[in-house]
Amino acid sequence: MPIMRVSDPTFEEKRSENHVFVRFRVNRAPDQKWITTFKGHASSSALRVANAIFNGNDVTLEIVKPKSRAELTTALDCFIECANLGLRSWGGVERSPASSPGVLRSRV
Repeated sequence: MPIMRVSDPTFEEKRSENHVFVRFRVNRAPDQKWITTFKGHASSSALRVANAIFNGNDVTLEIVKPKSRAELTTALDCFIECANLGLRSWGGVERSPASSPGVLRSRV
């Protein structure tokens, strides 16, 4: 079963700058590879996630204050789906060693 957001995000204003803390829950604790992929997408997004903390099913992000709740929830669901698919933040797909092309021998 893929990882899904199972709660609405909650906001907490940060004391400085234009950042907020966002908290939400996912249906199960993600593994390290999933977390790394999620963080890659989140940090390169318009919300510029500055910090992402995963504690079991609980996730806390420090982000640039979104323009709307709709922008935030859409972005979160996008980060989650990209991590589920194993997409790299620059658009490529993570390849498993089994699906990587073999070594090419040079011509003699």
